[in-house]
Amino acid sequence: MCGRMNISDHEGVQWLLNELGLILPEDKFTPKYNIAPTSAVWGLAISRTALSLEPMQWGYIPSWAKEGQFKRPLFNARAESIWEKPSFRNLIRRYRGVIPANGFYEWRRKGKERVAHYISLKDKPAMALGAIMQVHADGYRQCCLITTESNAEMQSIHHRQPVIIDPGSMESWLTNDKPDEINRQLTPLADGNFEIRQVSDYVNNARNEGPECLQ
Repeated sequence: MCGRMNISDHEGVQWLLNELGLILPEDKFTPKYNIAPTSAVWGLAISRTALSLEPMQWGYIPSWAKEGQFKRPLFNARAESIWEKPSFRNLIRRYRGVIPANGFYEWRRKGKERVAHYISLKDKPAMALGAIMQVHADGYRQCCLITTESNAEMQSIHHRQPVIIDPGSMESWLTNDKPDEINRQLTPLADGNFEIRQVSDYVNNARNEGPECLQ
């Protein structure tokens, strides 16, 4: 699963957006080191047939759900079952997105203890996290990150990891309508690309913010 993100480096995020010719003005960017579900994020989407950068909320309760059917918003969708589950199957076909992030956090269980780790890419300042979106009639968007089995280097931390889209394939991910080609992108990142390091338990509390989360 992926339950916490770091989106604090504007220059790194803009590096990723340059691939699609999009700009995130610095005055609209708020560095956030400890983003948890229900937080606001920027995401790449198709809006009126054009690629665009849109504000959205991380996590959603399906619009068709009855009151009380879901105790909390859905913020992760498993790639292996995304085409079958009612909460996801229509969205993976029609409403895919990308969340530009500098990295994410995961916790390794050590007995009763949970040890926080920060995961980023070795040779890139940002990563493109694959997502699906729920789009409301007024254009308001909510997103859910897609996860897959962890690659070998992540297995010691957690058995799941977010789907990471290759920067050069982001437009294809957002626009493709062929299930087979979409599925080819729902795979673990190849080994050797992650930089994984242990951080303090300061990040454990979602209310904590700032560079201390990365230390």
